[in-house]
Amino acid sequence: MPIAYTRALLARYVRRYWVRAVESSGNLDDLLVTVEEVAVTLGKGIQPPVPLPSDAELSTRLAECRADREARDLNHPAIALADRTGLDVDDLAWLEVLAALQTEPSLLRTATFAWADFAVKQPTVVFMLELLADDAARRRQIEARLTPDAPLRRLGLIVLGEDRAWHPRTPLLQRPVSVPDGVIRALRGEHPGGEGLPPGALWPSDPPPDSLVLPPEARVLRAVRLAAQQRDLTPILLIGAAGAGRRTLASAAAATADRPLWILDVAALDREPLVFEAQCVMALRDVLLADAVLLVRADALDADRAAILWRRAQRSEVALLLTARPGAAAHLSGAMPGLRVIEPDDTPPSVRRALFERLLQANAFWVDPDLLGRFVDTYRLTPGDVDRALADARIEVDGPQLTAAHFDRAVRRQVRTHLSDLAQRVTTSQTWDDLVLGGEQRAALDELMAHARHRSQVFEAWGLGAKVGGRGEGLGCLFSGPPGTGKTMSAALIAQSLGLDLFQVDLARIVDKYVGETEKKLARLFEEAGRLPVILLFDEADSLFATRTKVESSNDRYANLEVNYLLQLMERHTGICILTTNLESSIDAALMRRLRFRIHFPLPGPNMRRRLWQAMLPPRLPMADDVDLDALARRFEMSGALIRNAVVRAAFRAAAAKTLVDQATLEQATRAELREMGRLASG
Repeated sequence: MPIAYTRALLARYVRRYWVRAVESSGNLDDLLVTVEEVAVTLGKGIQPPVPLPSDAELSTRLAECRADREARDLNHPAIALADRTGLDVDDLAWLEVLAALQTEPSLLRTATFAWADFAVKQPTVVFMLELLADDAARRRQIEARLTPDAPLRRLGLIVLGEDRAWHPRTPLLQRPVSVPDGVIRALRGEHPGGEGLPPGALWPSDPPPDSLVLPPEARVLRAVRLAAQQRDLTPILLIGAAGAGRRTLASAAAATADRPLWILDVAALDREPLVFEAQCVMALRDVLLADAVLLVRADALDADRAAILWRRAQRSEVALLLTARPGAAAHLSGAMPGLRVIEPDDTPPSVRRALFERLLQANAFWVDPDLLGRFVDTYRLTPGDVDRALADARIEVDGPQLTAAHFDRAVRRQVRTHLSDLAQRVTTSQTWDDLVLGGEQRAALDELMAHARHRSQVFEAWGLGAKVGGRGEGLGCLFSGPPGTGKTMSAALIAQSLGLDLFQVDLARIVDKYVGETEKKLARLFEEAGRLPVILLFDEADSLFATRTKVESSNDRYANLEVNYLLQLMERHTGICILTTNLESSIDAALMRRLRFRIHFPLPGPNMRRRLWQAMLPPRLPMADDVDLDALARRFEMSGALIRNAVVRAAFRAAAAKTLVDQATLEQATRAELREMGRLASG
């Protein structure tokens, strides 16, 4: 129908301005488009020398075309597009006539005859006004549809070019005008295509999985779904690590609103502001034409470009969903007023269990309920991480039975973290038999490990999670006591018993002299620690968790901010953190309230020192008969670490002298250790 309408308009134009066309060429035989060709195109097969249709015939034909256009079904692609974008009948006339000229070669050739300038390859605004308008009043009405704030230009549905390089700005009437290819496809009911953008910048997302792990009433799903249904323009930021399921959530929410999801990767767009803004207009236009929900991958989006994107989205009336890693909310909130921040990977054990069950089934695996509970308790992985690990395990395992060892190896192969940039892995070859502790301390450590093993059962199956208000799932512990009393060794043995890696936080890499950098590194540390089953060990934790002081300078204020931020991270962390300190009184009181276990490791008494001496002497060490461990334990007050050092020192002295390790050598080595520690030996 637009082609017939455009043909009738061109016929009227040629008849109206026939003299201009003839006189401008001087000789009709010199025209690149012949009169015969024009007559064939506009006369529907009428051969010359029969003249063009009369004014009455043209008026009748135009009236019929307009009636047909106005009577179109509401489901017609052009009418649906007009409804989504707020276009009126004059706006549609602009789009449909330009689209007809751009897609029908005979009409475009006839148009070049009509405007009588074969150097001009595109219609100009003035030509279109003369083509569409019946009189001066209609011309003013139609021209008003090209103001910057009108939908055609505001939404990027029409593109105005420049055709005079010597002029700083070509007047509106002389500017070329065209319709983007994506708009033409949308007028036909086809996919807009996303042309004009860099490769990989914009694409439609895959449909959501058949079953979504999150329950329908989950806050994140409900918020995104309502935004899609109500076309709320308030932007929503989904915070989480890669593979956390943010795109799946957005796709499912869009599907419940019967709308597709399109993804825009900001990293693929230009960084120059003007080019970036033009690309945003194109992307938002195609999303609007597809009646889609837009999901923006915003990790590479700085505050300035975020403000540009937000402003253009508001003008285009396109709802924005954004995804970014933790730490991006601050600068994006400043650039996008009203931004709602949601963390979809902050999920309860029941959701994690459902995730494991669905992905295990998808990969044809089966595990017994106890092992499934262990997976839920131990692995804080994103859905993407779990899926990759199970696919990797499937290569190694032929049958349906998945063991803990298979899954753990697959996780370590597939899940890559940068935790080693901020912390050092600690391993031990020792066992619990090598650790000499009092009964009270050993019982507390056993209870700690029981909490780690049975968190899912207690908090989820037994319902205690609701009673602690979501703050009880993480396991924070403080080991305090003098140096060398077994704090770090206990942490290593706990990790060994639970099958977890122990990472000791390197404070030199965390603490930064520049304001805000320490917080960024802490956020990264906890994000990476949440991806693998690890225990974080903060040795000498009083340097990070020191009591907040009265603010008397800017340094005090920033130091307190660091402690506050660290407390928030500790509270949200669902894994295990162990803090060790020699000065328990220096730890901030707010942190003490958040710790599940506070275990004190005192200096050992004589009986425990006797056990430590015995444990430190290996069977193959050549010992003299005069060695009296009871005497050593009574006379020298020292920690297990100092006893170990004294035994090693005595062994080297005996090896150098080619003698046995006797009582005198042990006593000399012990006194040397105590002197180096600034202590006087007793006895």
